[in-house]
Amino acid sequence: MTLSPKFQTKLDNLPTTAGCYLYYNSKHKVIYVGKAKNLKNRVSSYFVDTFKGPKTEALVAQIVDLDIIQVRSEIEAFLLEADLIKRYKPHYNIDLKDDKSYKYIAVQDFDAIVEGKKYTFSKIFGVHGKNLKRTRYYGPYPDGSLVVKVLKYLRRIYPHCEYTKGKLIQSLKQKRACLYSHIGLCPGACGDISKFSENRKNIFGLEEFLKKGYTKAIEDLEKEMRRLSLSEEYEKAKEIRDTLEKLQQLETASILPEQYVDNPNLLSDIYKRRADDIAHFFDLPSAQRIECYDISNMMEQWTVGSMVVSEGGQLAKDQYRKFKIKYTKGISDFWMMKEILSRRLKNGWRLPDILLIDGGKGQVGAVLDAIIGTPFEQIPVIGIFKPNDYFVRKVDGKWKVTKVEKNNIGYLHLRELRDEAHRFANKYRKKLMAKEFSEKIEK
Repeated sequence: MTLSPKFQTKLDNLPTTAGCYLYYNSKHKVIYVGKAKNLKNRVSSYFVDTFKGPKTEALVAQIVDLDIIQVRSEIEAFLLEADLIKRYKPHYNIDLKDDKSYKYIAVQDFDAIVEGKKYTFSKIFGVHGKNLKRTRYYGPYPDGSLVVKVLKYLRRIYPHCEYTKGKLIQSLKQKRACLYSHIGLCPGACGDISKFSENRKNIFGLEEFLKKGYTKAIEDLEKEMRRLSLSEEYEKAKEIRDTLEKLQQLETASILPEQYVDNPNLLSDIYKRRADDIAHFFDLPSAQRIECYDISNMMEQWTVGSMVVSEGGQLAKDQYRKFKIKYTKGISDFWMMKEILSRRLKNGWRLPDILLIDGGKGQVGAVLDAIIGTPFEQIPVIGIFKPNDYFVRKVDGKWKVTKVEKNNIGYLHLRELRDEAHRFANKYRKKLMAKEFSEKIEK
């Protein structure tokens, strides 16, 4: 098909990130909504000269314009796609894919009599259609495979029993909880009815999350945590704090689909705010480029380092670098970091605004010594250290600790960077170990 110059320009400039795309006809009506892990690859595939089936060919013949909404992950695209389809009811979504094939998240109640008392349990699962009794539905979601992924992640935050009525009653009679109770994915109410209230509370929390979305769920939990702290119910407050931390790591659900619809530039706004927040709480002029370093070692021969990068508030994975320690003998943070930074400087990349290090005063001090006399010398070196993930750095010769609100998006991004550097270094070290073992076996 022949595309207009304006449309072709849009295709040429599509990003390779995850997101949703909307196709319009000549009346500027949305006729199809789709999602993609890679917008450029997915959208471009509609306009290549291959036969795509009669229904898709009919759709493509009517497309005269398109919009995209970038998001941060495939699951977030999945949540947004469902919202857009419900909002616009595009003709070709209904025509190409029967609504019965869409999947819902279902929460079905059933009663169990235990020791003469009735308890109402709930089972959560993905299902096609809406015809079950005593069931609440969330969705529909066009991509059924991602429903499974979302439920799997939410179960880590809200552990709950997965048994059907028959299996549950049998398990309670035997007083034997399921395997998942031993790995923290079930409170154990399937073997001990005294855990019923905890199971019920988690089901309620999961449903509130599905109904209200991330922001409202966070607000309610924070309010309850403060109330429990004031009442000196510290153990319960700690449980909620742990739930909050897990939710704050749930990047895929931290933006509601309608927020993207209301502001298609939301993602770039979030990235900008991340960088601005980081600069603000360290009192720096800029935090546009951050480089985070980590060292991973297991005996001297498998020592590696990683560099991960944030540009403008988002991970710049094309700029990640890994280093096999070549010249340093023994395990020395100072000499290993000096080696990594000297090799990094040879590449001529733009200097960062912040050097982020996984560790406290010892690790930061080693880096400060390692950069003396290098172009890095004037760059702030900031350590993020456990158990509370506070930040430490030297200002005018004195150590300064910075504590940041746990739900600040700049703070969460720095934690993400630290975790990414650790993951990237470990992955490389394991790859080197596997390669060496493989070579030994071949010999």
